[in-house]
Amino acid sequence: MKAATKPKPDSKPDAVVFNLADLRKRYEDLTVSVIAQCTFATESVGGQPAGPDGVRAFAQHHLELKGKELEDAVKRILSEEIGERDITPEGGELKEKLTYGINVIRRDAIGPWLGSWMPKACLKAAASRLGYFTGIRGLKGDMAEFGSVQAVGLSLRDDTHPERIYLVDAEKNIPVTTYFKRFPGRVSGPSGSKSIIHDSECVPPGTRFAFEYRFKGDRFTKPQEQVADLFAVAMIIGLGSVKAVDCGKFSINSLTISNLPK
Repeated sequence: MKAATKPKPDSKPDAVVFNLADLRKRYEDLTVSVIAQCTFATESVGGQPAGPDGVRAFAQHHLELKGKELEDAVKRILSEEIGERDITPEGGELKEKLTYGINVIRRDAIGPWLGSWMPKACLKAAASRLGYFTGIRGLKGDMAEFGSVQAVGLSLRDDTHPERIYLVDAEKNIPVTTYFKRFPGRVSGPSGSKSIIHDSECVPPGTRFAFEYRFKGDRFTKPQEQVADLFAVAMIIGLGSVKAVDCGKFSINSLTISNLPK
């Protein structure tokens, strides 16, 4: 009786390997690119709590972190996003009972920067105000989840951190010089409403920055006009804190849109 022969293993096609550059190119082919060259029209105010207690409260209540994740986030923010600087306001220490806190602009050894999530949130707010999310089904996910923001041009000063959009002096190609300013406000608590103040780090009008926003834009019916409207409204919404008194408004000196769907 003839012995059975082992079946040959199924032949497999050669594996296809994609590297990071390949995948990035595929993402770029799928998305609209919008590059904005911007200048702050009004002063922009930082909203990052300074000091361990303020940062811990921010990470606990806004980032909803606990335990070791909370403490790790506090250490990272203090070392990487706030950095070392004198945060004593003019006139000396604040009175604790009147103080909401001291807020700063994120910075590292290079200089102050905006996080990529800030223009992204601004653009989402602009889309909402324009009625895009209710009128164009699926666009919110295309912008929020499919979208990405990164620094370009004069604001790209660290290739390892493209999410850091560095703020540049109005005239010189150097990091902008910041200053602190006192802002009044009110807060409601168990004992009723009371006045509060906070000293926040600011950058002056004229400060320059540039970023690229990529998102899947094939749901627009008039993509060129609708994308331009999106950025036109974003300028008015602004970036940073204290927007209720018109801080953080910016001008877009040049808007370059490419790879629009046909």
